[in-house]
Amino acid sequence: MVLGFTFVAVIGLRAEDSSTALEQALAQSGTNRDTLQQALNQASADIRPDLEFIIENMPVSDLQTLSGAFLLKDAQLAHESFAAAPWHDQVPRDVYLNYVLPYANATETRESWRQTMRDKCLPLITDCKTPGEAAQRLNEKIWKLTNVKYSTGRKRADQSPSETMDSGLASCTGLTILLVDACRSVGVPARLVGTPMWMNMRGNHTWVEVWDNGWHFTGAAEPDPKGLDHTWFEHDASEAQKD
Repeated sequence: MVLGFTFVAVIGLRAEDSSTALEQALAQSGTNRDTLQQALNQASADIRPDLEFIIENMPVSDLQTLSGAFLLKDAQLAHESFAAAPWHDQVPRDVYLNYVLPYANATETRESWRQTMRDKCLPLITDCKTPGEAAQRLNEKIWKLTNVKYSTGRKRADQSPSETMDSGLASCTGLTILLVDACRSVGVPARLVGTPMWMNMRGNHTWVEVWDNGWHFTGAAEPDPKGLDHTWFEHDASEAQKD
């Protein structure tokens, strides 16, 4: 099952005045406010809007515990990776904010995964020209590189990237988090999606969607030779009902 909140639902562009949204967020940050304000003051002109967006939309529990230094460094790395991506000019600003910039997907442990994942992933996609091509390549290569495989023996469903790589085992949710973060580390917009129960009552599942001039799906650690939008669960997903 996909646990707790996801940034797909939580982080989104707000219609209200940004300064009002930022002040409301800071007001909820409790004793952590000083570190957040210090990070905002230190942020360069091109990073500050990104940092404001994250602070305005992050869960209250993170507002009160994640340091401003952590958020500033993560935003800087996200900005740098995205700016260097060949598809940079093809991705709308709101897609970048929601699906490259966020530091987490669901309820996984918060950690500084972005530089580690970028170091592993960037050499794999040097010849990729589109985000979809890069995502497919990562899904083909990173599992052997990180020695990670699917297993019901994993410690928890919603593992962070380091927890998954340290153990070498992950649920579909853990695999999805790892692939999403791998994509985001090199500027590919990606998000965690899933179902709490298939229509045939066979269980739940989590997978990845990648943005490449629209959203496309793939199974983490289940790359299809035909590319994106081809998986073993296409028929199951096609039976979904809106209600």
